[in-house]
Amino acid sequence: MSEILEKVLDEFKNLAAIPRPSKHEEKVSDFLKNYLSDLGFEVVQDENKNIIAEIPALCGLENSPRTILQAHMDMVCVAEEGREYNPLTDPIKLIRTENFLQADGTSLGADDGMGIAEILYIAKNHEKFPHGPLRIIFTTDEEQGMSGAEKMDEKFLQDADFLINCDSENYDEIVVGSAGHVYVEFRKKLELETPKENFTNAYRIKLSGFRGGHSGIKIAEHRANAIKILRNFLRLVKGKGFFQVAYFSGGTAVNVISSSAETVIVTGLEMETLQKCAELLKIQIKTNYADSEPNVKIEVTPAEMPKKVWSMRDFGDFMNITTIIHSGVYSMSGTIPGAVETSANIGIVRTENGFLNISLMARSHVPEMLNDFLEMYKQAAEISNFEIICAEPSPAWSFNPDGKLSKIMAKIFEEQNNFAPKVHIIHAGLECSFFYTKNNNLDIVSIGTTNENIHSPQEKLHLKTVEPQVNLIIATLEKISEA
Repeated sequence: MSEILEKVLDEFKNLAAIPRPSKHEEKVSDFLKNYLSDLGFEVVQDENKNIIAEIPALCGLENSPRTILQAHMDMVCVAEEGREYNPLTDPIKLIRTENFLQADGTSLGADDGMGIAEILYIAKNHEKFPHGPLRIIFTTDEEQGMSGAEKMDEKFLQDADFLINCDSENYDEIVVGSAGHVYVEFRKKLELETPKENFTNAYRIKLSGFRGGHSGIKIAEHRANAIKILRNFLRLVKGKGFFQVAYFSGGTAVNVISSSAETVIVTGLEMETLQKCAELLKIQIKTNYADSEPNVKIEVTPAEMPKKVWSMRDFGDFMNITTIIHSGVYSMSGTIPGAVETSANIGIVRTENGFLNISLMARSHVPEMLNDFLEMYKQAAEISNFEIICAEPSPAWSFNPDGKLSKIMAKIFEEQNNFAPKVHIIHAGLECSFFYTKNNNLDIVSIGTTNENIHSPQEKLHLKTVEPQVNLIIATLEKISEA
């Protein structure tokens, strides 16, 4: 393995030891502030815990264009089922093989820890290659709202010419545009009641083994959403007889396609009837999702009789709203072949403290579509007797065909790797959209190492892609300095 790889991984190990779920970045922000200050750089930690560090140009290159290197601190923290893991206190335990870096039973955090690790390596070695003035920006809360980027003082963007975002997922791709998105939460206070006297059986129905994955990057791969599939199971049971729901839970994050979900029901139906419904559901999954969901598991087991259950009205409202609101690809681009234009994902359903909460994220490259979705959600909430809470939509980052940076990097990549990279837009949100709104003249690209199965316990980093990424960034900074 190369010296560059080993040193970048040393930086990543430091990050993996620091718990850093979204909205809890205080420790990692303080670490980065002290780390960069100790390297002799001027560092600002703003009120949102964003880190901004200035790296002076090498002598004679002070008038070269300023370039920003940017990544985000937080990570999606998820664990294998049954794994004891507290994302607020537990470090990530790394497992390294010849070709991959993974975590022991949890998400790895290469999204976007590898971006930070590469930038730190470049910062520590910046005197070894020619470059103009550089600025490092490490942001917070990318995974749950991008509030760090949104609230970044625009003065840190307005005096720069180029920005290299290190948050993409394939080393042989250069991203030049991304979708806008909006977070929505539906909330309902449940009318809890005691189970009906003739409902003497309680069952737990658990769905697992779905592929899940990032709700933007993987949405076009026809992956099933476990929450929607479990809702379909309840519809099958309803056709066999009456029941009441005591509990429903699914999903791990709003920007992740749900890979598991479970519910508890009370009923007069026997186990055999529910098992037949499970077999029918398996046939539906196999028919509708062919080979895309080969490992689905459906478990029906006896459960302890709950003291309280939802009212029939609450159950009807739940079935209505989860039928009305779309989850999956909504429309494909009419101008870019094979690109998703608009989608939505029901990411989380929780019943806690007497409330039912449904969290959803919609994405689109067309701002008007997000507005249309919001209107649809408001009407769905009214029809189904839910309260709705909507965040402000994030802007899309539109492709600039006249951008210089993507052309520079594509040429350098081909020279270094003997094949051309893919230059394209992605159906996922990137902080680049907020940076672009703060400086419309900023020439932006997004790149990254190859990280497989991000936002899941199966996440892994392809080690062979680390050194090419570092070399690409350094050569690009050298080329920019010639200006």
